[in-house]
Amino acid sequence: MQQNRVLRLCISLLIGLIWFSFSSCSNELPINNTTIYGLATPIQLSDDTTRVLLSDYFQNSVAVDSFHTSDLIDCKIIGDTICLISKDTAQLNILSLYVGERCYTILVKKSKSSLVTLNFNTSNKYNQVQVKGEFNQWNKENSELNYDSVSNNWSIQLNVEPGKYAYKLVADNVEILDIANPNQIPNGMGGVNNFIEIAGIDNNQLPTIQTKEYANDHLIISSKNTDNIYALWENSMLEVEQKDTNFYINIPDEASQVSRSHIRVFGYNQKASSNDLLIPLLNGKVVTSPSQLGPNDWHSSIMYFMMIDRFYDGDSANNSIVNDSLILPKAQYYGGDIKGITQKIKNGYFQKLGVNTIWISPITQNPLDAWGQFENPNTKFSGYHGYWPVTSTSTDQRLGSGQDVREMLSVAHKNGLKVLLDYVANHVHEQHNVYKNHPDWVTPLYLPDGTMNTEKWDEYRLTTWFDTFLPTLNLENQKIADFMIDSAIFWIDKYDFDGFRHDATKHIPLNFWRSLNKKVKLISQKKGKYIYQIGETYGSHDLIKSYINSGMLDAQFDFNLYDNALPVFALKSEDMRRLGDALMGSIANYGYHHLMGNITGNQDKPRFISYADGTLDFETPWMEYKRIGWTQDIQVQDTLAYKKLALFHAFNMTIPGIPIIYYGDEYGLPGGGDPDNRRMMQFENLKDREESLRQETKGLITTRLSNMALLYGDLQIIENTVNTLSYKRKYFDNIVTVKLDKRNWAYKIQVQ
Repeated sequence: MQQNRVLRLCISLLIGLIWFSFSSCSNELPINNTTIYGLATPIQLSDDTTRVLLSDYFQNSVAVDSFHTSDLIDCKIIGDTICLISKDTAQLNILSLYVGERCYTILVKKSKSSLVTLNFNTSNKYNQVQVKGEFNQWNKENSELNYDSVSNNWSIQLNVEPGKYAYKLVADNVEILDIANPNQIPNGMGGVNNFIEIAGIDNNQLPTIQTKEYANDHLIISSKNTDNIYALWENSMLEVEQKDTNFYINIPDEASQVSRSHIRVFGYNQKASSNDLLIPLLNGKVVTSPSQLGPNDWHSSIMYFMMIDRFYDGDSANNSIVNDSLILPKAQYYGGDIKGITQKIKNGYFQKLGVNTIWISPITQNPLDAWGQFENPNTKFSGYHGYWPVTSTSTDQRLGSGQDVREMLSVAHKNGLKVLLDYVANHVHEQHNVYKNHPDWVTPLYLPDGTMNTEKWDEYRLTTWFDTFLPTLNLENQKIADFMIDSAIFWIDKYDFDGFRHDATKHIPLNFWRSLNKKVKLISQKKGKYIYQIGETYGSHDLIKSYINSGMLDAQFDFNLYDNALPVFALKSEDMRRLGDALMGSIANYGYHHLMGNITGNQDKPRFISYADGTLDFETPWMEYKRIGWTQDIQVQDTLAYKKLALFHAFNMTIPGIPIIYYGDEYGLPGGGDPDNRRMMQFENLKDREESLRQETKGLITTRLSNMALLYGDLQIIENTVNTLSYKRKYFDNIVTVKLDKRNWAYKIQVQ
């Protein structure tokens, strides 16, 4: 059988190569017969061999008969894996995959990385110097510097792409700063890191493309410094005609048979690839108004995240605190529940604000007793937050019943709201039956050297425990992974949630995400809706995006962008150029039309407004933020902070990605570290400035949802100085210009 398949593959490949030499991939079959679900993620080549799993793209990878790519790339198939070895290739290429008579095209991008040397010159005597940073996922292992005794210089070669990379040296297992490097940046935990910056090509040489005009049957794309483009309808190549600096793309006839499809455009020259374009079609016609978009168009989402227990008490009958005096009030249950969310949907709170997607904290049963320990003040905790599951498929009795969940989802969908469920797969509480019945299903609590494997976030990220009572599941074992995957599928199959927010993504191995994605796609096709999945990973761009592709997650939270935006918008002293650099770094890694989550805050971060008013400073150690929240009654001290938060909202509402409002940030809820950042939501009796900010947030949401340029447009930086950041977004004749000004903590959004 294997010989027959190889023979069939070779024959198909030969036919495909001959046919490909005369034309691009045709699109003879309607899109609803496709075996790739969604838009195929481009392949980013590495400097050596790039391995592409066909199963990341195809539900049935065996159906792939043959493949073809440029002769500038060596290509071979081994089982389910295509191995691509880059030669001196073009900035953009394509990989063509044949299934019967149909050809699918996946874009291939050249590696942008190069070797740079990091030097550390010191008169101090060390036995070993290592480095950890954004270029190695903050893991010092296998990143040891070489020592030259003549020059007293330590050095290491790094293979990195253009950009700015924070790092910290580790000398004899002690973290130190590189005092010879004056470039420093706050680390978000009360200290600083060094950074290196790798320059790319000059902006004047970068290729750019823009949407120019459209007609019933074609598009015109304008360009600058662009040699050529690739245009794809869904996952099939389109013919392109070039006239001077414009490119003409015919809309395929098949598009008229599909209610929603997309055209993607990518340009390049000899030095770099361009920005990308994404153009939604409605029955083959260019979508020109946000009113033509629907629930499956996730680029038009405005997301709102609430911790259920702290949002609204809709049913006092299920209120039940943990009867333990060792729990201080801030760590107890407050009474918020699922019925409370339903009531707020019914009275129009989210709709009036403009939100169209809500993300709720975990709803599975949590322990009925006290756990954990915090010192000074001494307190234990209840499981009010939901992240300590003792079951995986039943609803916590203090939040409501399964019927309450179904009613909430029904009411949400009738009111145009999508609902994401926060799901915990990495760990369970020790009371969970999966741990009690299968204690061998978890990773070791102790490391080989006898130390406890807790909170080793980077060194042992796939095995570390979050606490001694929260065993991490060994999800590299497919049997264990399948158990948790089936528990996740239960919630979208039986309850009709619209997607997941996945907790602790980087602590879960890739086999879990690939297996989950396959089942999620099947449910998506069964229900006729796109189920969106967003992950939570703190780390480098490379680590974050390693979980984002056609075979895994749709997106993650853009914590690197947040970590730069937070001090820039909170402090007068922070340079706005830092934000511009971070924005373009995000786009360079995730594309111009990504679905990353852009947050104002979350349940793990102190409230933005308490930084912005000076109550919290950036030099405070991380644990002290939590302690301050226990010992101080934090209120807004400086009303200028409301303008700063409005500026932050304006930024998130006008850049690529999905804006995410942490409950209370629409009006400026203050707070320190958790649990102080998880106060009870306030709906009535807001102060004048709080109500004013809420109305301003509502206006910003309206602006975003009224302009295709803010949902699907490209982005060009116009000006980036110490105090200002200006950029333009364009979608055909809809142009939105944004100017953020720190001198007056003001913004201007101009629409044309």
